[in-house]
Amino acid sequence: MCPATTLCQDEPPAAEAALIDAAEAARQRLIDATPTGGTAPPELLRAFADAWEAYLAEFPKGDRAPQARSTILSCLMRLDDPALVVQTVDRWFAGDSLTPPEFDRALKMRFAAVERLRGPEAALSEADAAIRAAQEKHVRLLLAKSAISGLSTAQRLAIIDEAIRASSDVAALRAESLASKALVLMEQGGEERAAEARKLLDEARGLDPRAPSVTRAHMQMRSRAEALEGQGDIAPGKAAPVFALNNIRTNEVVKLEDLRGRVVLLDFWATWCGPCLSLMDSFLADLHRDYADHGLVIVGVGTNWRGETAAKQLEWAEAKDQPILRGSQRTRGECNWLKVHDPTNEVAQTYGVEGIPFCVLIDKDGKIVYAGNGHALKADVLKYVQEHCGKSEN
Repeated sequence: MCPATTLCQDEPPAAEAALIDAAEAARQRLIDATPTGGTAPPELLRAFADAWEAYLAEFPKGDRAPQARSTILSCLMRLDDPALVVQTVDRWFAGDSLTPPEFDRALKMRFAAVERLRGPEAALSEADAAIRAAQEKHVRLLLAKSAISGLSTAQRLAIIDEAIRASSDVAALRAESLASKALVLMEQGGEERAAEARKLLDEARGLDPRAPSVTRAHMQMRSRAEALEGQGDIAPGKAAPVFALNNIRTNEVVKLEDLRGRVVLLDFWATWCGPCLSLMDSFLADLHRDYADHGLVIVGVGTNWRGETAAKQLEWAEAKDQPILRGSQRTRGECNWLKVHDPTNEVAQTYGVEGIPFCVLIDKDGKIVYAGNGHALKADVLKYVQEHCGKSEN
């Protein structure tokens, strides 16, 4: 007995208990009306199933929900109504309440019902369609997973490779997966990766030229080629194009060549770019704090896209750089590294920047190590900085 002042966790709420009582009463009427070894009255079987359906309508994830669904399926089997089995199971599949064992049983009963209604060929056809749908969902989940910003390039490629293997016998899915891998390779730059991306894209276009990822990869490859034409090579291993831009705080000229001897990370950004600000807060701030005194220089290159001025970026930076509380310690601003402004976007164009945040990691000799989407490069950049800036990860 539960104290009057507390809720007994073993007893369902009154509304749920009433529905359970109604189902149990229907069960008892069915038992009473069914002779030993005889056939249950169809109308009472339906009433019993309907009682549990009423429970599921109100409490699809209630404690008795698995029992309710099991009872309903049993009643439908005894009623010999395969069409109603298919209709009921499809309704459950549209929700998200089935446990794995329930799903397995319901799926088997559905295929058995379809076989009775339309024959084994129809059941096989529906089973194949269900497998293809599950396969497509699996592949698309993998491709969505590969787009998570915190993954390294190697992790993203490994996930996409899994999607390619999982889609080997479905042309449209394989085309999407191959094109997705091509897009990641294009982000990294370099002739070797560009050649591999072109090969993957050619295969993808042969499978399904109208797939969204294929179209996007084709357009990006074409626009990248146009953007880089006559602008120099920014592939890894090549010398980083030099520039001279004004410091937004002091207005002094910052020259890239003056930073030789240190690892340089260029971060092309803008204040209106949410992913740019996220990259600063989630990655660059910690990188600057931990490695600025160990040979790393972060240079935020503010773009002039959408007409953003140096004054606007300075206003944002000054607000961001105020002392803040982190835990119990008062620290300096999180984003107080060197920032310059690219008033004509000439530097961004030289580095082939098509979207931001775009990062370029440059070694101590002034050669490009990585270039691409800032979020996609986080793990690779961190690993390189740890190895070349005299500080190991704690």
